[in-house]
Amino acid sequence: MKRFIVALLFLSVVFTGKVWSQSFVDNFHTLQSAGAYPADFTNIMQQKTNAKDFNGFLYGMIKEGRVLYGTPLNEYVEHVADNLLRDYPQLRSELRFYILKSPVVNAYAFDEGIILVNEGLIAQVSNEAELAFVIAHEIAHYSEKHHQLLGKYSARGGGDKMSYYLNYRFRSREQEAVADRVGVDKYYSHSIYSYAVLDGLYDVLQYSDLPFDEIPFERSTVETDFYHFPDDYFLTKVAPITNRSETIDTLYTHPNISKRRAAMKLQILGKSDAGRSSFIQPVELFNEVRNMARMECIAYWLREHEFDEVVYNCHVMQKTMPDNAFLQKAMVAAYYGLSKHKNYSQSNLTVTPYKKVEGEKQQVCYFLSKLSKLETSMLALRYAWNAWEKYPEDPYYMKVIKDVMRDVVVNNKKKYTDFSDYPMGVKADSIANETVSTELDQSGNKYEKIKQIGQVELVRPNDKFRTFNYMVVDIHRDSTFAALMNTMMVEEDNSSIMKFVNIGKKPDIKKILIVDPVCDIKKKYYSERAEKKTERVEHNLTRTLVKSAKKLKLDPIYFDAKTISKFNTNQYNDYVILKNWYREYLSSDGMEMCFFQQEEVERLSRILGCQKLCLVGYTRSDTRFMFYPKMQGLWQSVLCPYVAPAAVLQFAMPRYNTRVVMLISDFTTGEQEYASSQSYDSPMSISYLNATVYSELHKYMKGK
Repeated sequence: MKRFIVALLFLSVVFTGKVWSQSFVDNFHTLQSAGAYPADFTNIMQQKTNAKDFNGFLYGMIKEGRVLYGTPLNEYVEHVADNLLRDYPQLRSELRFYILKSPVVNAYAFDEGIILVNEGLIAQVSNEAELAFVIAHEIAHYSEKHHQLLGKYSARGGGDKMSYYLNYRFRSREQEAVADRVGVDKYYSHSIYSYAVLDGLYDVLQYSDLPFDEIPFERSTVETDFYHFPDDYFLTKVAPITNRSETIDTLYTHPNISKRRAAMKLQILGKSDAGRSSFIQPVELFNEVRNMARMECIAYWLREHEFDEVVYNCHVMQKTMPDNAFLQKAMVAAYYGLSKHKNYSQSNLTVTPYKKVEGEKQQVCYFLSKLSKLETSMLALRYAWNAWEKYPEDPYYMKVIKDVMRDVVVNNKKKYTDFSDYPMGVKADSIANETVSTELDQSGNKYEKIKQIGQVELVRPNDKFRTFNYMVVDIHRDSTFAALMNTMMVEEDNSSIMKFVNIGKKPDIKKILIVDPVCDIKKKYYSERAEKKTERVEHNLTRTLVKSAKKLKLDPIYFDAKTISKFNTNQYNDYVILKNWYREYLSSDGMEMCFFQQEEVERLSRILGCQKLCLVGYTRSDTRFMFYPKMQGLWQSVLCPYVAPAAVLQFAMPRYNTRVVMLISDFTTGEQEYASSQSYDSPMSISYLNATVYSELHKYMKGK
């Protein structure tokens, strides 16, 4: 009877988890942390670290809002760890598992008992047992105290740089081999996970840079019966995927895959797989958790504006989930973002050069690179229109439609009559005289009648029409489409007039959000001293911004390490939304556009009671020791000896080339309200920096 009750409880948990997970994927939104705010976060944010510390990496990831806890991914990993360590309860109690928002296939162990598992790893493994082996490997790093040993070895480093680097990397590769061996012998073997799948895990690692699957990208994905792209927009053959197993590992921390695979085959030789399985948790639950991780990776690529990754991986996932709302929205955001970059940005980083890509994804990179500005805009418009018809309650799609139409009408000077009502290939002289009734529907209100104006005559193609002219044949006669197209120019004129009227107008704000400054102190060689200098400048710059805002009667909102250490989970989730938006804002290259998570940002704005965001960028590099101002001072001292001491001092002091950029934006719309850039040479760059920051913020407040 007792066994029956236990079995019944287990099945109820499995069933509940399966249904809940399925619903979560069907209505997927980017994951948010849940439960109590971890004490680990508080402790790490209160420690003094630098980037060379292992904790420095954790510190940076928490500050970037890239660590998740209490999500379905965390729960799944925790259960895997339970199965691996069922014979090691003390060790299990020492370990805490978190998810890192990164598409890279990796995991990390830290000497405090913290193990990070990347979303990219969960997204790429083929089964639960493969994930279990990686976790066992990281547990071995912790139990064997590898990070402490590396720290001690690193501190003893000496001699020439290359010898030290090779010795350090060799020691790290040694530890990777130990972690593979110990992970299987001590932890993996104490579970019922299959030995047979271990070889497949090395395939995952070997091809970790590839998409979620390898399927052809068909032309029908982006073409219809009434338009098609030129044949040279598509490759006749994609580059085959090369074998990475024989990569020379001299300068890598991990041995190459062939060596690790061979060592593992020897280690498990003769071990029976009877009674073992690729899954302990339900297969359906694994598939749902992996789909969540994949969608999280897609959201990451959207924030970073890596649109080729989004388009191809969405294409892969839509083969099995054609009606998933998140994937449809991601495709809209990808084509829309690409259209904005093609129309306004000088950056070519949104699509990987196709010659650097292997496999079927190369087709996507080649196609996206061949698209013209207008073709990309019209493709984005088609995707957004179809999504809006399916999800009219989502305001994102109409915002995208209007913005793309604005680009087409204003930036590219196209009109409603530049788009054909007839499919591509139909000759104008073969079209019979067709007429459309000129009578308006008198039953509607005046706005509905206005929408019908301009829809009387069908637009015929001509010899100058290209692919983009035929891309809206199926929606060209829609009254809403026609009304939007015809009113875009008027709206743009009104917007331009309002911008002109508001020149010199003082902003009506009481609060301003100050984000982490972007500092770059350029040195010829990396040094820990330069790194600490950069951290110190960032800290002082934040303090200057806060003081300047207060002097100008503004209430500054900012998040330093002390603030983050005192968060609760709701505050941390809001902070993550802000950091996600900020990364996408930086990726946008200064363009005004509809951001993917704009609705969440608008909600956050209401919570903070603030819409304005201030960003300062600071770069400093050494100038040449001998340059004109110094020589001029020496010549002046010859003519006038009284200035000699000052000239000598000026000659001896180092000088820096400094550039300060300040941007103030409305982070609910992405619109830039103030932008300035100042450059100068000075021996006291920090003093000039502080003065510049206050001066530029003062100009903004005065409406100058």
